[in-house]
Amino acid sequence: MTDRHRAWVLTLTVVASTFAPLAQPTEAVAQDTRPPTHVRAVIEGTWRLVEWHSGGEVVRSPAMEGLWMVYDGHVMATRHRTQTTGPNAFESTAGYGSYRWGPMTWTYGYERSEDLRGASARDTELSVTHELPDMRSYDLTIEGDFLVLRDVRGTGLRWDYDLVNNTFVLGPMDEDGALRQILRKYRRVEE
Repeated sequence: MTDRHRAWVLTLTVVASTFAPLAQPTEAVAQDTRPPTHVRAVIEGTWRLVEWHSGGEVVRSPAMEGLWMVYDGHVMATRHRTQTTGPNAFESTAGYGSYRWGPMTWTYGYERSEDLRGASARDTELSVTHELPDMRSYDLTIEGDFLVLRDVRGTGLRWDYDLVNNTFVLGPMDEDGALRQILRKYRRVEE
């Protein structure tokens, strides 16, 4: 096992141990207040980061890695990236929070996030956000082979889940709700 993989295992262990006390069964919700099971099944699961678009570069492994996990009312994200140049060539994030469903909406927010950003791992300061989550809501629509999530405010992110290829991309929306650019791309981890 490489030092990088050991660091990942340690990071996931620390985040998972922090997250574990929150993993209590969620309250039963009437079926008509949530989207259909097949829609929820698209979003819920574990996703591996495969591309990170930053500063005009498309960064891939081994220069970046990350996971996005959505289970039982809880979300957890880890992302680490090192680019060759730039004032924010290094970025590392670990966060967790909660989510809930509406009839055709999905809402989530981070309860705690730890972020490092800078020119290198040595040139960063830890920024910790630990407060009530800033919940973000998304409308859910099925468009052909895609499940699309659009920020209900019309100004935030759009998520495009490719139902055929088990991937999703996310990025900022334009005024018409279209994906303006890709920030990150994830692939479902087969369970």
